[in-house]
Amino acid sequence: MLVPVGAGVLLHLWAGWSMHSPVRLPAVLALLAGLGLAAVALFAHNALFREGGSVLAVLLILAGLGSVWVEARDSRIRAEVVECLVSGRVTVTHHPTFGEGAPAEKTLYHHPLSCPGGYPSQFAAERKVAEEGRTVRIAYDPAHRMDPVLESENTAHGSLVVPAVLLLSGAALSVAAIAAEGRDGTVRRRRSAP
Repeated sequence: MLVPVGAGVLLHLWAGWSMHSPVRLPAVLALLAGLGLAAVALFAHNALFREGGSVLAVLLILAGLGSVWVEARDSRIRAEVVECLVSGRVTVTHHPTFGEGAPAEKTLYHHPLSCPGGYPSQFAAERKVAEEGRTVRIAYDPAHRMDPVLESENTAHGSLVVPAVLLLSGAALSVAAIAAEGRDGTVRRRRSAP
């Protein structure tokens, strides 16, 4: 039961470090290392549980490890804040949705920015943040791994509840399958020994 949870903890630490490392690993390298860790966890799980828990357990563990990566990303905040001038007219784009029961049309307000250092050069939000000639405080990731957000919205919102439930469910399913396999073997031996 510790293999999926241990792999989840290691993957969360790796994801957090790789997203804010001063080394600034390329996203592809960080993701490949994370996938490698997930593969090692699955092989270790398979070896320990002798393929117990079926395909569903493996899928739950993969989903849990994938959600660990997402939650690690969402638990980080952008490291830098810059005060930018809205340097031009704010333009509006409408993005319709189609089909019965589709969500309402999405409207984005595109703010051209003039920031010290030149980044970010524009910012899009679902509301008008500032008029032309006004300043706005933008939080951003200097390595460009996350989109810029308003400083007031630069909060961590990751939660490890979903990954923990998925990983523990996969491990519990494997343990239950091994326990059931042991009971079936005991029943067969009793019948064949008259």
